[in-house]
Amino acid sequence: MIRVRNLALAIAATAAATVTFGPAEALVQSSWDPSLVAYSYVYYADEAKTEVLGHAWDRCGGSGNNVYVLKPYIPTAHYDETPSYVCTGMGPYLPPDWPY
Repeated sequence: MIRVRNLALAIAATAAATVTFGPAEALVQSSWDPSLVAYSYVYYADEAKTEVLGHAWDRCGGSGNNVYVLKPYIPTAHYDETPSYVCTGMGPYLPPDWPY
């Protein structure tokens, strides 16, 4: 029963992602759990993004069977994020059909 519910949730999330983000982003979100996609960041001093303050990267973490993404501290609300890889139980993974 739980597997059926998870499948239904995955299908609904994929449909919503396709409508909201488009085909490339939907591919990322439909193939893997979106919460396990790690990003790289460039953060800026101002809203116009004219002065770069630094760079940061997500890391993969895990405990037992749990896999998660460790987000860095970014000291400003002005940043760009780029998907980098997917965190898995075997470590970071760059799928062959990665759209980025």
